[in-house]
Amino acid sequence: MTSPASAALSPDDPVLRVAIAMFERDGWIDVRSLAREAGLGRATLYRRYGDRDRILGEVLWTLSAGTLAAVRSEFRGRGADGVAEAIGAFMRISAAHSGMRAFITEHTDTAMRVMTSRHGVVQQRYIAKIAELITLEIGEPPDIDARTLAYAATRVAESFYYRELITGDPPDLDAAVTIIRRLLDNP
Repeated sequence: MTSPASAALSPDDPVLRVAIAMFERDGWIDVRSLAREAGLGRATLYRRYGDRDRILGEVLWTLSAGTLAAVRSEFRGRGADGVAEAIGAFMRISAAHSGMRAFITEHTDTAMRVMTSRHGVVQQRYIAKIAELITLEIGEPPDIDARTLAYAATRVAESFYYRELITGDPPDLDAAVTIIRRLLDNP
């Protein structure tokens, strides 16, 4: 049997759809409201879907996966530049999302935990998608595996995306794209 923490939720799941609408509206998921709007008791919600961090992770991943697919089609076939630009476009779309801005601003610790923790669903799935993109657009690097390279590119992107939270300096998505391009363009 698969535990709620390891099973991926279907984008068609009615609870996930309610959670996405709530996140897009509020930048947060109130579990009591989610259970009520989805027609479930809180205990049933937790048993079937896990805790709030898991639900938030699934919401963020579902939104991210759609954005990545759209961005990927726009930048397909352009090597290291295309991969770096796709990551940059993803970051810009994410930074412009009102729910994401509210989530990061009002729930910083939770946002960082849900989006960057190895225990969550977002980080590992995002790295896997970037590794897939690197392999398709650049090829498997001869001296390091694509997943490790994707991890490095992801951490660079995160450090500049969350820069204000980390150092107090404003985010610099253009710098992240430049660094990722150089990282990926190394012969």
